[in-house]
Order: sequence, then C-alpha cells, then structure tokens
Amino acid sequence: MAQEIKFPRLNSVIVSGHLTRDVELRYTPKGTPVAKIGIAFNRVYKNAEGTWTEESNFLDVSSWGKQAELCSERLHKGSPVIIEGYIKTSFYNDKENQQRKFVEIVATKFHFLEKSESTYEGSPSSEPAKGYNVEDNDQNVTDDDVPF
Repeated sequence: MAQEIKFPRLNSVIVSGHLTRDVELRYTPKGTPVAKIGIAFNRVYKNAEGTWTEESNFLDVSSWGKQAELCSERLHKGSPVIIEGYIKTSFYNDKENQQRKFVEIVATKFHFLEKSESTYEGSPSSEPAKGYNVEDNDQNVTDDDVPF
C-alpha cells in the first residue's frame, strides 16, 4: 500500500524593489478598490565563469481594499517597497482568441520605505513608514470583477 505524501501547501513571496510606474487605482463594479502596481527587482548571482552578475526582473502586483487606496496615496514610480504576498496565475483570451497566462503577486502587506510627506512637514517621526497589513482585504473577488 502506497503511503500518501504530506506535502505542505506554501505560496508565499517577499520581494523588495522599486515601482516601475505610478499606481493604477480602479474600483470593481461593487466598489472594491484594486490597485495595479509594477515592480522591478534584482537578483545577484555568480555565473558559470565565476563573475557576479545582476539580473533585473519585473512583475505585476495587485492590492485590494484599503491597502490599494493607501498604495495609491503613498507610492509613485521609483518608490522603494518590500511586498509580501502570494503568487496568482490567471488565464484570459487575447484579441485573437488565444489563451494567455498572467502571473502576478497579490499583496497582503506593504512596507513603505520612503518617509511619508507628513514626516517632511515637521512630524516628530523620522522613521520610514511602517508596514501596512490589511487582514480584511476582499480576496474573494472574481476575475470578472477586476476592472483591468
């Protein structure tokens, strides 16, 4: 009798990088905020010749609910961030009716690394903004609800 393998179901990602464009904030037909964010991040490794090499990577990130609105207010092209979330794959048909795959990070937490504007206006805090975590994100929205 074959024994069943107990395999952990992990889908967690943490990435740091910079925004490649301004945040695009929209709302679902039911009024749920959703933000689309582009992020660039680098990987450094030794190549076959033993030389350190830097490779740039790009991914799209989605953020939901209050977190999406906060990202729209606080982030802009070039902003440094740390994003925690999970990977989601979606499929759609293009104009030629060919099925395409779209991979993105769905953010569950952002760490804003720039000081907020209120810090520059004489706020006593000189610390960069803390991470923002939204537990009540509306993650049960279907792809039909997404306005992108």
